[in-house]
Amino acid sequence: METSHLEGLENALSKLSVENGIPQYDGADTLHNPLDVGRSYLAELLCNLVDCEPNVAYRSIQCPNDITKGDFTVTLPKLRPGEKIDDWVPGLMEKFPNDHALFLPPIQDGVHLRVFISQDIVPRLFIPYIIDRVQDYGSLKSTNDDTKKILVEFSSPNIWEEFQGRHLRSTIVGACVSNIFENVGWEVTRVNHLSDWGKNVALLKVGWDTFGNEEAYQKGPVSHLLSVYHQIEELFKPEVAASKHARDEAVKNGQDGSEAQAEIENQGIYAQRNAVSKKLEDGDEEALAFWRRVREVSIAAYDELYTQFGVTFDEHSGESQVSAESMVKVENLLKEKGICEESAGASVIHMQDYGLKAGTAMLRDRAGAPMYLLRDLTTMIERAEKYHFDKMIIVAGNNNNSHFTQLHHVLVALDKKELADKIQHLKFSDASTMSEKLGKGYKTRFIVDECGKSMIAALEAEPEKATVFGDLESSATTLGVSALIAQELATQSNSGHSFDTTAMVAFKPGTGVDLQYWYTKLCLLLENYTERQALADEDYELLAEDDPVDLLRILIQFPEVLHTAHASLKPSGIVTYLTSVVEQLKTCLNDEADDESTVNDETVAEADKAPEDTESTELEPGQVLLFESARIVLHNGLKIMGIKPYAKKCTERADTPIAE
Repeated sequence: METSHLEGLENALSKLSVENGIPQYDGADTLHNPLDVGRSYLAELLCNLVDCEPNVAYRSIQCPNDITKGDFTVTLPKLRPGEKIDDWVPGLMEKFPNDHALFLPPIQDGVHLRVFISQDIVPRLFIPYIIDRVQDYGSLKSTNDDTKKILVEFSSPNIWEEFQGRHLRSTIVGACVSNIFENVGWEVTRVNHLSDWGKNVALLKVGWDTFGNEEAYQKGPVSHLLSVYHQIEELFKPEVAASKHARDEAVKNGQDGSEAQAEIENQGIYAQRNAVSKKLEDGDEEALAFWRRVREVSIAAYDELYTQFGVTFDEHSGESQVSAESMVKVENLLKEKGICEESAGASVIHMQDYGLKAGTAMLRDRAGAPMYLLRDLTTMIERAEKYHFDKMIIVAGNNNNSHFTQLHHVLVALDKKELADKIQHLKFSDASTMSEKLGKGYKTRFIVDECGKSMIAALEAEPEKATVFGDLESSATTLGVSALIAQELATQSNSGHSFDTTAMVAFKPGTGVDLQYWYTKLCLLLENYTERQALADEDYELLAEDDPVDLLRILIQFPEVLHTAHASLKPSGIVTYLTSVVEQLKTCLNDEADDESTVNDETVAEADKAPEDTESTELEPGQVLLFESARIVLHNGLKIMGIKPYAKKCTERADTPIAE
């Protein structure tokens, strides 16, 4: 039965005594979202019973996350705004058909109506719906030729320092957000905008001239560069403190703070750094050769990490790619409009004149070096001209919030409000314990190594579960990365980044390793069931019992969950959802073990401890399709998260069993 096109879907419904064609509503996507099928029929029914506008009825229907509250929740006041529900809801309840082909009689819960799809219908309609789509189940791509374009900037590490927790978090969240937009049919461009220029790179060059050692560099380029940077940074700290103190004292005495700072910054490491910075801007070959060397080895180290995470970029750009000529054009435009002015030798914008309460944004410092705001303004304008995007998302920590707020207001002042409104800063907490736990000067690969070590320890502590994954050494890295990705995506954006590798690799609900464990277990369970099988009525009757129906009712929420993740840009909802799939799957597998008398009256947790029993369990045809449906959802959900689904034996199941 082919339900992936409208004719086939309506034919399947007619066999279930749903004779009318699927009602059409704005926003309904019945070929990609199975809940929209039920929502459309329910809206038509409500429209007839209440005598309201069709779209009013459709918009009154929501899908609750908790299946105990119904498959659909109708907000009653939306059906008849301004009328007391007590005046008309009793009539609605009385007229609602008791023998509807799709729906059970509704339950009133205050101002809501809770509606359940008939248990007999759930497996007959929704197992084919999921099975017919396989890897496309959950995809919300439309056939509309007007494809929207989005540019997602994420990761964006600083080449002079360690790959920080905020960069790791940006990498994982940005990759998932990119997948979410791709899943709804957007054309996605992934950009890694490196901090690879400016005064920090110049400071590293000063450090190299002082502490650099070619032999040490050849043995470990990244490690040696980090060591050099930390050494020069320590020497530089007293000068930075002295400059700030001189400024504060001058201001306290009513003097010009910038002049006091200039006296200090015209000598010592400040002067050396500024001289190298100017050489870079002027195209000095020695300075540029050093910069190229540092950039290349840094990108190579990042690429090793990105490969392990399955992350790819369409563009490795950076601050260094912004040309001096382009920045001058933007600066001249700012001057023509009177937006920027000179102050103490620097080029600044007084942000209180452009919609912010206070603050001064710097375009160029006293030495004439371009600052981050000028570079970013130029970058955004050039990107808009190059990519013609409909939206840009920059995944970066909270410490960038002030910068992106200023960027937005300056673009508006430049009469580029349309561009400004397309750019969104997806922010998260910068707090992280990763650097503290890995220590100063850690290499990028140490991040994955640490996860792998903890994963090996966790698998050794759970030998029965470890057998599901096969070889310990080869599986540890993959599972460790899965654990890290799941932890990052499950963490709320306002919570800090906790690099607790022991907690993240635990076999607990919601962890990446637990999701992989149950996915792999399903693959093993289904390994010998590859032939197409038609289901008889007795098969569907078994599937119409509470536990399998509840699993299916969760599985049909998958496209809705992805739609919500796209609208909210909160990947944590996907992790929560897949966890609920696994929890109900455990119940179904445990029931199966009970039926086989292998578990007796033990808890669901006991099902975890018998992987070989589960693997050898004989399944009824309906159970094969039920568990295959769950496998499809877990597989597709893990991929959206950015996790490669793990399976010891199971290859990609192209020959999925189909209900005839």
